[in-house]
Amino acid sequence: MSFFESYQQTVFFDLPELRFPTTTDPVDVYTVNYLSTRNYTVLVTVSNIDTNVVVRLDGSIDGNNYGAMMSNTITSNGTYAYNITGFPVKKIRGNFFAETGGVNAVVKFQIAAN
Repeated sequence: MSFFESYQQTVFFDLPELRFPTTTDPVDVYTVNYLSTRNYTVLVTVSNIDTNVVVRLDGSIDGNNYGAMMSNTITSNGTYAYNITGFPVKKIRGNFFAETGGVNAVVKFQIAAN
């Protein structure tokens, strides 16, 4: 008797807006015998920007310690796409890391993981 174990290929996350520097709740991008990801497409939408915001995609292997997989400074409103490849992690989260020049920016993360 043989067993076939398959992995889902891509999952999508539409995370809540962040209205001040903080992180989203983490999402699972690895589940034994179901899901194993290492590549990510991140859409970051920024509105009400004053001067700039710093955004990151953080990853974790243990669910407690997170490190930046991508970091970028955004200087105007809009939607920006980033691709991150070759990072097998168990959990990821969006990180509205910093804001300069005001306190009005709103940041939204949408993530595809495969």
